[in-house]
Amino acid sequence: MSLPPPSYDSFDYPIPDYSSEPRANEERLVYHQQRGSDTHPTGVFVSQRDGITVVINYQEDKTPTPVFGRKSNIEGTLLVDAPESVSEITVKLVGIIETVSPSTGWLSVNIIDEAHTIFISGDDMPSQSICPSSLPFSYPIPSTFRYDGQEYLLPPSYYVLLGEQSQAYYAKCTYQFSAVIIKARSRRTAFLGKNRKHNTFVLEYSPRSRPPRPVIALSLLTTIKECPEEWRQFSYQIVPKSGKYHLESLTCQFFLPSVGIFGIRDAIPFHVQIVESNNGSLAKLQSVLRTDKPLFRVHFLRQVAINKNGNKSAVHFPLGEAKLSPMPLVEGALSLPSQGNQQGQKQENMNWEGKIRCELEEKLAPSFNAGIVAITDFIVLELSKSGILSDWYQIHDDGGKYR
Repeated sequence: MSLPPPSYDSFDYPIPDYSSEPRANEERLVYHQQRGSDTHPTGVFVSQRDGITVVINYQEDKTPTPVFGRKSNIEGTLLVDAPESVSEITVKLVGIIETVSPSTGWLSVNIIDEAHTIFISGDDMPSQSICPSSLPFSYPIPSTFRYDGQEYLLPPSYYVLLGEQSQAYYAKCTYQFSAVIIKARSRRTAFLGKNRKHNTFVLEYSPRSRPPRPVIALSLLTTIKECPEEWRQFSYQIVPKSGKYHLESLTCQFFLPSVGIFGIRDAIPFHVQIVESNNGSLAKLQSVLRTDKPLFRVHFLRQVAINKNGNKSAVHFPLGEAKLSPMPLVEGALSLPSQGNQQGQKQENMNWEGKIRCELEEKLAPSFNAGIVAITDFIVLELSKSGILSDWYQIHDDGGKYR
């Protein structure tokens, strides 16, 4: 039975007014500005060589290198000088990971080596016996590759030095696109083999991984009750280095956004809390801990690891360091519901908060794992070597690393 749609004219409630800006009696809790548009650029990239012109669509104007993202197609047009003698045209994509390090030596692996024929002449196909002077093409970039029996996501284009500038230790991934034409020779010159010409240029592969939601912009103390799901808690024991000072262990709580995936330029908030394990253990340190020197260090660390037949080598690079701001005491130990609510316990505590971001100005490749090379970023919490606390204590299990 078919029923007519309901009428909304009889409702007595007025339609509320909506505005993108808060009124005087309203407050904006979270605001995430859109970083850019998903529309394709409208320019082209042009490469000319050996009578072959390759025009790549959807590029930024005057770009020196064409750029593509994950699941992109290389789309464009191929223009050929003197097409009447062309017997075959092929477009090809090659991707190579190359590493050189003291412990693993030199390694070069082709992660992509694919070719697509877009024209071939033949007597059995008269319509294709003569090559046109202009040929459109569309070449899908694969999302994955296989290495050593496992499948990995295609890594971005990158180049990173693994030592000082004077040392030739590096890891890089490059992609090249080629258009190859084969021209028929006369019977007199057939013994010289096929007459090949090619136009090869480097392209940049830059896949993007967006966080599932924006990074929370507010501090832990203002959101731990209303939005506990936005935070992840790490707990560490700070133990005395020796027993001669008669010190008790302390508990360190480290809070970071639970989203886990961050943009290169995101400012990531964090909160650090020291809580006494027994009554009076933190009070004994209050006088010496109140110093201008930082007690903790929170910093970004990038690890580049190379794996060659099980022989692994890794180097680390600093990406940024945070400034910790002291906070007033709170009502006991902070804890998320998933960790067990301990906020009713009146424990002495000290608190700091801050934000950390990547401080490098140059373009930085995102983290990835390609089997041969893996780039991983960590947020590291450690005792500051310049602080008094590090003279007496150490963090159990080598401190906190959040990947």
